Amino acid sequence: MLKTLVFSSLLIMLCSCGTTKGVLDGAGSVLEGLASDVRSVGDYLN
Repeated sequence: MLKTLVFSSLLIMLCSCGTTKGVLDGAGSVLEGLASDVRSVGDYLN
């Protein structure tokens, strides 16, 4: 129960200051870059 309360509190604090949006945007950019790299490697294999 305590872990859930602590996690919820941290999540609320991060969401309120906008950090979560920045982290998710950054993660999305990294995943897009990885997908692009994988596609280019796939082009070489064909």
